[in-house]
Amino acid sequence: MKNIKIIKALTAAVLIMQLVACTDFLEVDIPKDQMDEEIIFNDDKTATAAAAHLYTLLWSNGFLSGNKEGAGYLLACYTDEMEATVTQETNYRTFYELTVLPMNVGVKNLWDYSYRQIYVANSILEGVAGSNGVTAPVKQQLTGEALAVRALIHFYLTQTYGNVPYVTTTDYLVNQKIGKGNVDNVLQNAVKDLKLAEEMLSEEYPSLERVRINKAAVQALLARIFLYKQDYQNAGYYAEKVIQNSKYQMEPLDKVFLKESKSAVWQLKPAAVNGNSLEGLHYIFTNAPAPFAKVSKALESDFEPGDERYKEWLKGVGDGTVEFHPYKYRQRAGTTPSQEYSVVLRVEELYLIAAEAAANMQDWDAAGTYLNTVRERAGLSPIALSDLASAQKVILHERRVELFCEFGHRFYDLKRFGQLDMIKNIKPAWSPYMQSLPLPENEIFLNSNLLPQNNGY
Repeated sequence: MKNIKIIKALTAAVLIMQLVACTDFLEVDIPKDQMDEEIIFNDDKTATAAAAHLYTLLWSNGFLSGNKEGAGYLLACYTDEMEATVTQETNYRTFYELTVLPMNVGVKNLWDYSYRQIYVANSILEGVAGSNGVTAPVKQQLTGEALAVRALIHFYLTQTYGNVPYVTTTDYLVNQKIGKGNVDNVLQNAVKDLKLAEEMLSEEYPSLERVRINKAAVQALLARIFLYKQDYQNAGYYAEKVIQNSKYQMEPLDKVFLKESKSAVWQLKPAAVNGNSLEGLHYIFTNAPAPFAKVSKALESDFEPGDERYKEWLKGVGDGTVEFHPYKYRQRAGTTPSQEYSVVLRVEELYLIAAEAAANMQDWDAAGTYLNTVRERAGLSPIALSDLASAQKVILHERRVELFCEFGHRFYDLKRFGQLDMIKNIKPAWSPYMQSLPLPENEIFLNSNLLPQNNGY
C-alpha cells in the first residue's frame, strides 16, 4: 500500500509539473481540489522530490540557466561582454542588436520560466504547510529553500523588468488579476522571505554537495539585495557573515568552478548523471570564427596587465585573428564523474560586496582589504582607496573582470551605478529606456493590471 501511495504521489507530481510547464504564468489554471497536495506531500521523500524538481527547473531554464537563454548569455550580449556572431535571428542576437521588443521570445521565456519556478516554490510552501505526513525538520528545511528561491527569482525579475508582481500563492484566480509592485516593494518582500528562510535553515547543507540552499546562501542573497537597496550597513553585515564562515575560502583561479570548490556557496547540479555545467557547453567554441558569440573586444581589453584571470578565464581560438570565449568552465560534455557544477553564489562576490559597502561608509581600510584580497589572488598589486568616486570606479571594474558572463552581473551593475548609457560608446543604438526589458506582450493581453508597458516599448 505504501509503495502504491508513493507511485500515485510521484505520478500526480509529474502531471502537475507538466501542466505548469505547458502554460504561461497567468494561465496556470489548476484548482486546489485537483492538486491533491495531501498525496504529493504525503511524506518526506515525495516532498523532497518536489524540491529537487524545483532546482532542476532553475538549472534548465530562466535567469539561472547556463544555456543561451539564461541571464548570463543574454545580458552578456545585451551589454558589452559578448558579441553575437551567429547570422540567424536568435534570442541572443536580438539582445546583442538591441532589437528587443515585447513580442520577442527571449523576453517571454525569461518571464514565463521565472513565474513557473515561483509557482512551484509556492506549491511547495503550501504543500508542506498543509501536510501531516512531512516531518517538522523537513517542513522547515523545504520551507526555507522555497522562500529563498521565491525571493531570488523575484529579485531577478524586478532588476530586469522593473515593476513586477510579487506572487505568493498558487491560486490562479488571484494570479490572473495580480498587479505590479514597484521595485522597492518587491525587494522588501524578497528581504522578508529571505529573513524567514535564514531563521529556518542551518549552516549545514541538506545534501552531500553544495547544491541546495543553506543559511549561508540566504545570507549571500541578503547581502546582494541590501547592496542594491543601498543599505550598506546590512550589505556589509551579511557579506561578512559568509566571509567569516570557515566553510568558504577563495580558491585558485583554476579551481573556482569545480564542483568541489570551497569558494562556492551554492551551485546548481546538472540534471544528467555525470553531466557538467551548461555554461561549458554553450560558451565554449573550438573553431574560429566563433559560431555563436565571442568575448567582446571591450571586455578583452579591460583586463589589467598581469591579471591572471585573463589567462585562466579567457581562451583564444584560431590562427591569425584570435577570438576568445569565456573559459571559467572547461568541460563541454559529460565526464565520469562530473567535474563542474554551475556556481550561482560564490565567496568572491561577497568580498566585493563588503568592499563596496565599506567604501560607501567611508571605511577605507576595510574597503581596501576586501578589494585587494580579490585582486591579489588574481596576481594584481593592491590599490589604496581614499575617496568614494575613485573607489566606485575601481570596484565596478573589479566586478567586471571577476564576475563577467555570470548571471547578468555586468548589466545589473551598470544599471545600479547609473552607467548603462556608456554602452552607447559601443552600440550607438543604445537608448536609456533599454535599462528595463519590455513586459511580454501576451502577459499584458491576459492581464491588463500589468499595464502600463515599460517606457519606450
